[in-house]
Formats: sequence, structure tokens, C-alpha cells
Amino acid sequence: MKAPTEIRGAKAPIELRLVVWQFVRVMVQLETASRARGRRSAPSSYGAWRAAWREVDRRLTQLGKTDAAGYSDLMMEQEVVVQCRNRAQLNELARTVDNIVNQLKTGIKAASGDPRAVADLRFERTELETLGRHLRKLVKTSGRSPPRPRAKPAAKPAKSTGRRGAKR
Repeated sequence: MKAPTEIRGAKAPIELRLVVWQFVRVMVQLETASRARGRRSAPSSYGAWRAAWREVDRRLTQLGKTDAAGYSDLMMEQEVVVQCRNRAQLNELARTVDNIVNQLKTGIKAASGDPRAVADLRFERTELETLGRHLRKLVKTSGRSPPRPRAKPAAKPAKSTGRRGAKR
């Protein structure tokens, strides 16, 4: 493993566990964005996670041809662990998830006549919204210094003899 780049206040990269279907959604979106930016683009999460993406894609393709139950299990029950080495990667992932959620909302409107498709899209949207909230929370906390321990009060405050708010 490469030496981790610090996220402010963190000593190691942040490891995230994504269900395979979430990882597939994210990587397809990142791949599309990467192609649109061209070769001059800045490094992205897509480049960092490309090896894992190729392996997952290869395995899904293989299972899709030979084992529907195995394909379903891999897609819905297995996880991919990715590392966000810095705050920029974490931000990129959060934005990508938000973009996918917006696409799903559009897809739900378009599929209004197909209850099964709407239910599937709503499931994905709900799960990705939850992931997005988690990522935004990580982005916020990754920019802060670790919390300081609270000091215990030295002594109890003296009791007041007068009424609260009374003029002196």
C-alpha cells in the first residue's frame, strides 16, 4: 500500500465500503466524467479506483453470462472497499453520488407508468441519498481538527442568593 496522504487531522486514508451496485453506479459516472474531461484533467477517484473497477466489471460480466444467482449476490450482497486519500477525493465522491441521485429522480419521473421500475429506482435513490449524507458528514469532519478533550470544571459555581435576572 502507498503511504497515505493525510486528510486534515487524520493519519490514514478514509476507507469506505460500498455495496457493489453502488460502486458500479459511481464508477460509471466517474468514467463518463473522466472521458468528458479528456487527458488534461486532474487526477480523480476514477484513476485511483480503476483497477478495482476493472476487476469488478470483469467478474460481473463473467457471472452475467454463466450464473445469475452469483451475479445477483455479487451485485447486491458484496462490498468494495475504496480509500479516499484526501479531501478532494471525498468531495468528488460526494458530488458524484449527488449527481447520480439527481439522475435517478429524473428516471423515476420518466418511469411513472412502470411500478416495478419506479420501485427499483426509488430503492437506489434512497440508498444513495443515505450514502451521500454519510459522505457529506465525512467531508465536514475531515476538514476539522480532532475534537479536544473537555476540561472538567475546577470548582462548582457559587450558588446565587438572588432571583434570576434581578437587578442589583
